[in-house]
Amino acid sequence: MNLTARAAGVVVIGLGTVVTIAGLALPWTIAGGKHPDLTTIAGIAFLGPLLSGLCLAYVRTEPRRARLIAVVAAVSGLAAAVIAVALARLVEPSTGIGSGGPVTVVGAAALVVGWAALAVAGMGALPGADWRPWTAVGVVLAALATASGFAVDWAREGRFVDSTTAGAEPAGMSPTWPLPYAGIELVGVYKDLAILRASDGIRAVWLGSGTAAWQYLRSDLPSQAAGLVDDAVVIVFGTNDGVLVTALDAGNGAARFSQRYQSGKMATVHAAGHTAVLSGAGIGAGDLLGIDARNGVQRWRWTPARGGAACDVTDVAGAPDTVAVALRCRSQGVDDVAVGLAAATGAERWSWRASQRGTAELKVHSVGDGFVTLTGAAPQRAVYIEADTGTVGTGHDAAGTLPVDAGASLIYADPGSAQAHLASVEVKTGKVQWNVGLAGLGGYQPAAATAADGRVYVLWRNTAGAFRLLTISTSDGSTKEQRAIACTTRCPEATIAAAGAHAVIATREEKATQLFLSAT
Repeated sequence: MNLTARAAGVVVIGLGTVVTIAGLALPWTIAGGKHPDLTTIAGIAFLGPLLSGLCLAYVRTEPRRARLIAVVAAVSGLAAAVIAVALARLVEPSTGIGSGGPVTVVGAAALVVGWAALAVAGMGALPGADWRPWTAVGVVLAALATASGFAVDWAREGRFVDSTTAGAEPAGMSPTWPLPYAGIELVGVYKDLAILRASDGIRAVWLGSGTAAWQYLRSDLPSQAAGLVDDAVVIVFGTNDGVLVTALDAGNGAARFSQRYQSGKMATVHAAGHTAVLSGAGIGAGDLLGIDARNGVQRWRWTPARGGAACDVTDVAGAPDTVAVALRCRSQGVDDVAVGLAAATGAERWSWRASQRGTAELKVHSVGDGFVTLTGAAPQRAVYIEADTGTVGTGHDAAGTLPVDAGASLIYADPGSAQAHLASVEVKTGKVQWNVGLAGLGGYQPAAATAADGRVYVLWRNTAGAFRLLTISTSDGSTKEQRAIACTTRCPEATIAAAGAHAVIATREEKATQLFLSAT
């Protein structure tokens, strides 16, 4: 036993020396690749690897003091580990904790373990060619390496993350809506789940029971945006030099990847096939990023600029193979421009310049096989553009104030001067497919809308803050359902999302950290 412990101690000391030196050479922060100051590096190197080497040499000349020397070296290694831990804890999580600090701690800790083994077993002969003690040493080293890997991963990432995955949905529960949840944004609806973004991450709620399904929360970084892409929830967290992007399986919350990218602040996440398109908004929006939602590979980076000057990003829309970006450029006057990018490569496919402009910013919608741009003052001018080629098709005057993407059509909601109405326009031809009046909505304004599974859901609000939800058939405009939506406060913010047979309405007070959900 002493031979095995002695061999393990010597080998662990050797590996601890190498790992500590490697840790001091590696960057301690991701942003900027920073290291501790040279004096601190020299102190850790002296207390750890250097003093261990001197003790190994000295113990051969003074074998009678072997245990005392081992204790001194172990205490010295412990001091190096304590200093490394203290320095590693000073690294701001928003800068990104590099490998250097945790690896240095692991190396110094290995020196302590190795010298502790020699203090117990004493210095003397090693096992030699006998394979059995060395097999035991290999098992010990494998266990220590595995534990060290988990420790380094926990120090860099795991201690900041609180995540769960979904089990089975509770049966026999019928929630009474609305219900409050921590959140600031309704990201979307995926099958039987409502996906919510909060400042600390993502939560998913079972719509059948109103209970939590899964979550991914971080204590170190604030969230900036999130979206549903390729059956995944892609969430963006802000860091000191860019963003941390995490993709989670929308159904169960299992992680696909979590990677950092250099960029400015992101405001939206849009889906374009398998590509997650990350974009800022407004003045100083910065570069757009195209990231593979399956593995986190950055496919492209695109700078919104024209005439040598940066442009404002006013809207983004995604189709399976193309991304449309709406810009307001000021290099030569004020121009509203839509640019089509290849979703896989970010290459510019086409560019379209608006001839009609106003104070309202250019908007783009993904409709059918192309995009529709909306420009100018009311009534806005809608123009159809082929997604792949940029060929400009028929235009039409917007038939309402709130457009909803519905297959190959845009459905407009409008309060009207005499009566509220909905109108469906086929975007390729500009033909009005149906136009229906809506009784009982005097004094109501359309607040939010979405379409899914052959239905369009329009949320109307009156001057007193009361909500009414209309469910309309996209084929003929017939009303399928009408219901009042409860709102516990003034609810100035209201959004709606739908998938399958579910529509979810989220209301929130301005700057509040809690959403109230109602589900159909």
